[in-house]
Amino acid sequence: MICPHCAKSLRQRERGGHRCSYCRKDFALDPKSEGTGLNDLRIRKLTAKLTLDGRLACTVGQLRYALQRRGRPEPTFLGSRGGGSCLGVLGIAAMVAGLALNGSLTVLLALGGMVLIGTGVRQFWLADTPAPPAPVELRWDADDFRRTVVDRWKKVYGTLPSGLVEDDLVRPGPPPAEPAFVLLCPDRTVTTFLQANDYPRRHRALLVTDLRAVPAGLPVVVLHDASPQGCLLVADARAALRGRRVLDAGLPVRTVLVDQDKFVLLRDPHRSEELQARLERTVPGLTGGERAWFAEGWWSPLAALPPKRLLAVAVRAAERAGGRGTAGGPAGIPAPRRPDRPENPIETRRRALAVGFLTWPEEQPGHGPGPTRKGTA
Repeated sequence: MICPHCAKSLRQRERGGHRCSYCRKDFALDPKSEGTGLNDLRIRKLTAKLTLDGRLACTVGQLRYALQRRGRPEPTFLGSRGGGSCLGVLGIAAMVAGLALNGSLTVLLALGGMVLIGTGVRQFWLADTPAPPAPVELRWDADDFRRTVVDRWKKVYGTLPSGLVEDDLVRPGPPPAEPAFVLLCPDRTVTTFLQANDYPRRHRALLVTDLRAVPAGLPVVVLHDASPQGCLLVADARAALRGRRVLDAGLPVRTVLVDQDKFVLLRDPHRSEELQARLERTVPGLTGGERAWFAEGWWSPLAALPPKRLLAVAVRAAERAGGRGTAGGPAGIPAPRRPDRPENPIETRRRALAVGFLTWPEEQPGHGPGPTRKGTA
């Protein structure tokens, strides 16, 4: 690996104890102990890409998704021609060795050779037979990722990279006084990301994670995964809120199927038949290919979209629902601040969120008091 401090190429014996033997400085992540592909330089580069060099807040949960492999995993089979050939050669060698010996060893080697040859033939025969579907899960759960990456990083560097915020330290601001629409999204990684980027205030959006929490009288935007549960959430919202405008702004499964290599794909091969039957009844608009994909247990999380694209989806949904936006770059992304222009309070708040620390200013005329949040140390 490359030392993030002195840029020396370090062999394993030159980086013991997470310390460079050249510059004697500590680093956070070693690909040998923390996992293949994890190192300080990669985390810095990836975080800069996700946050647009600190202009966009990105949550730790989104970083965890960004480190996940995209597309389908390599197919597995019940057998292997290479393995079958090796077993066959070993079996023949055992039988030949048995013929050269006398006594009980001849019988034992002959029997062992026959077993090896039989197993090799079976391996060769099953080389083209697909293995039963196996689960495809995230590389780390939230707790593992916090211990493996976040806590290690904070121990070495004190704070997270610019633009990266911890999910549980983002506190929702006060709801808009006159919300224009309700944004329903059960994924707290997504709602936390939107809160961190001041989306509710800028678009007068009321964020909820449960259909039962949707208030009366407002149009509803549903953000969801490309999953059976996501499709059913839209159908349930339209059934429960008859007469209300309900917009489906989730990740469409048809978009994922166009190029699966661009998306994080997860699979639960034990999907219930009841869920599939309900999907058939409630969401008749799905194509045969989409139903078959769901039946195999595949789904793709909305939170795994790049933050810039996810924010663009939410901003377009706000525009469709009638939520006004404030000034900013494309898709509501803050434009780089000019050095000759004073920073306004909104930009100050966004930058504070991006570095993992936010304290609202004292109450001023015309503005209500805001919540406070502890720093990340």
